[in-house]
Amino acid sequence: MKVSLTYNHQLPKDELQLATQAPSPTIDRIVDFAQKEIFQLPAQVNNRKVLVDLVTIQQIYAANKKVYCYANNQEFLLNQRLYQLANTLPNSFVQISRSELIQLNYVQSFNFTKTGIIEILFKDGRKTSASRRYLGKIKEVLDYA
Repeated sequence: MKVSLTYNHQLPKDELQLATQAPSPTIDRIVDFAQKEIFQLPAQVNNRKVLVDLVTIQQIYAANKKVYCYANNQEFLLNQRLYQLANTLPNSFVQISRSELIQLNYVQSFNFTKTGIIEILFKDGRKTSASRRYLGKIKEVLDYA
């Protein structure tokens, strides 16, 4: 895809205009990223408040009525609900169960088992699994990628 950037000082501040011949998954990702414009999430670790860079987050999951994220080989406590994050995060994140979101950039492979469960292997060797209920959504994202 050829990309060119032109600055138009007549546009209102913080407005972005894109021109394309036809819709495409790549354009959809660019629009999704620009509209959501989230780069960090507020979190807690060891009773300290920190900001976690979105690009470093591998998983976001709910456990014991709290929401955590796993980034940079450590666990952070988030102060948002999982459903809120699912609606605001860019589409590099996909919900794989009622209690977990993953970032596709960290996935090494998906293994579709005979029982319908999807085993997910991350690049760092960690594993998780997706529920059947989210199988369609995961396949859609994989076809889209």
